Amino acid sequence: MKSLSIVLIVYISIAFLIFSSCSDDPTAPGTTSYNWQISNPDELGLNSSMLNTAVSQASEQGFINSLIVIRNGKIAIEKYFNGRNKESFQTVRSVSKSFLSALVGIAIDNGILQSDQKMIDSFPEYKSSVTDTNINNIALNHLITMRSGIKGDEEFYFTFTQSSNWIKTIIQSKLEFQPGTKALYATAGTHLVSGMLTKASGISTKLFAQRYLFNKIGINVNDWVRDPQGVYFGGNDMFFTTRNMAVIGLLYLNNGNLNGKQILPAEWVGNSLQYSGGSNIVWGRLSEGGYGYMWWLGKVSGKNVFFALGHGGQYVLCVPDYDLIAAVTSDPYVDWTTADYHERIVLQIIADFIIPSVVN
Repeated sequence: MKSLSIVLIVYISIAFLIFSSCSDDPTAPGTTSYNWQISNPDELGLNSSMLNTAVSQASEQGFINSLIVIRNGKIAIEKYFNGRNKESFQTVRSVSKSFLSALVGIAIDNGILQSDQKMIDSFPEYKSSVTDTNINNIALNHLITMRSGIKGDEEFYFTFTQSSNWIKTIIQSKLEFQPGTKALYATAGTHLVSGMLTKASGISTKLFAQRYLFNKIGINVNDWVRDPQGVYFGGNDMFFTTRNMAVIGLLYLNNGNLNGKQILPAEWVGNSLQYSGGSNIVWGRLSEGGYGYMWWLGKVSGKNVFFALGHGGQYVLCVPDYDLIAAVTSDPYVDWTTADYHERIVLQIIADFIIPSVVN
């Protein structure tokens, strides 16, 4: 996707085989799995014929690896392609950002982070590297809403990820605009969030996630890329099964509550799903598109939706009015143009067959 302030960002969280050293065995089992209830479309008020068409369309694409449709907290359909199964995992690309958003909410609720704290204060060792004084004005809330001014992915992604020190490279870069004045999708900014959380909590972002989120919602991250200094990639390259990936949607559909336990503050969930800027983006089947706290927002098939979206067609798309989730994984190792095309195709399948499948 393109800049938030103009059009939807074409390329979400670009990462290619440069990170293929991470395990991506599609049949290796996960050690933890949320206990999903299984039902069928008819019992959940869904049109079976339309969902079967969605499955057929997904199968024909060749690049889609999995498709799960969930309603009222129960799995209605679950299909895998290209040799995958329910234990298969892969990088979910920028779907990771919505998991990171949840971690930020937990950290703020526990007084570990503050939304208005300055980013640079977390990295005193790099203050002397600052070349653009506007860097000093970046706050946490700018980073999670893509309003930091840090250069966008097309221009800067490979610059920082191919450097020997990702965080230092980001901090010593020139900004595109003053923090808070515009929006521009920047994975570099979300990596700083991971660094801030690591510094503030005294433990790695992965350990923080396991203690405060993953263990409580019954999921496991099978792998997760780190930078050369060992900081887990903020907002990218978490490796999940599709079932585990979908749990983040269920958690947010239920205002942070899962199985009777309040995992995330309901206020954080509500704030996360509010537009942080304009809502004028049109992209494929999405209208009124915009951004919250590392969640995409908009309308699809006339319904309000919020969704996590990863490079190449990774989706956790939620329709609150229908208590509906569509979780999809696709080939994550494609170029930018192909990724955009795949993302649009997946959204089209959701818009044409999955959302309209709701009959009551």
